[in-house]
Amino acid sequence: MESKSIIQPVYRIAHISDTHISPEYNRQNIAKLKNLLTYITDEGYDHVVITGDIAGHGEERDFRSVRRLLKSFGLLEYEKLSVTIGNHDIFGGVHRAEDLFSFGKHCQTTVYNRKLDLFERTFKETFPQKAYAGEKLFPFVKIVGPLALVGINSIREFHPFLNPFGSNGKVSDEQLESVEKILSHPSLDKLKKVVLIHHHFSKYQPHAESLINKFYHSFESRTLKLHGKKRVEETFKRCGVEVVMHGHTHVEEVYENSGIIYSSTALNTVKAKSDSKEDNLTGQLKFNEISISNDGGVEIKKRRVNIPQKGNSSRTFDRKVFVK
Repeated sequence: MESKSIIQPVYRIAHISDTHISPEYNRQNIAKLKNLLTYITDEGYDHVVITGDIAGHGEERDFRSVRRLLKSFGLLEYEKLSVTIGNHDIFGGVHRAEDLFSFGKHCQTTVYNRKLDLFERTFKETFPQKAYAGEKLFPFVKIVGPLALVGINSIREFHPFLNPFGSNGKVSDEQLESVEKILSHPSLDKLKKVVLIHHHFSKYQPHAESLINKFYHSFESRTLKLHGKKRVEETFKRCGVEVVMHGHTHVEEVYENSGIIYSSTALNTVKAKSDSKEDNLTGQLKFNEISISNDGGVEIKKRRVNIPQKGNSSRTFDRKVFVK
């Protein structure tokens, strides 16, 4: 059942995350993303945002596959697409059980800056032009429609204790200082300030029905943290950030904290404790829709798209809507 918009949108964003594209390990995700992008482009969204873990293993062939797919939909353009980086885009992930014990070594030997360069080259058309040679990509700011989109790199470099598996996060002091300087500029005063970041700001509580899964998720929750989260949120509040889009946990949710709305989603979501049976229907692709009204109102919907069967593309809305 489709729910009607409470506001009259003048600008609509489709928020996607954690697509984990890998021709070697996750070929099914390529088909899923293709179906989802078909729906999004057919519906005429003004902008698409992908908040990290775009590639499955951080390899160049993964990014080539993503780039070809996005280009085929005409999305590799500044006005149409914005992306930020995830931990899989740098360190990759564990795809086979036998890789679990060697993954820490893999993270240790990953050349962090080389992966950042690969990410930047892959999506170069979507980023603002740098003013100076050697200038860092993150944080970046883009003005599209009524929005100032700020992209932040929350991926912490490898550390044997603080980030042994590459999935913990940290936003550097240098980035936070730049974000504050950017967002305090008078030219952005009348724009809706939106942050794109990979790591989450909610408590990670996936539902696990078996003892083994409970143990796994308990372990996983300790390797999915954003270190210094409080300071990051305080910076956002001071700067007037109204919406934060993220991924990382694969939990589909919309929540609010101290006046900031958070949108979380993933191509393949996990079941959260708060979910109902209706929230976990199989055979659906999920993304969040962020709508901005003429008077600056914000509405976020969890959207569900039925996987097309024989050329058909029936779809539904989730009833859950957040309005500010």
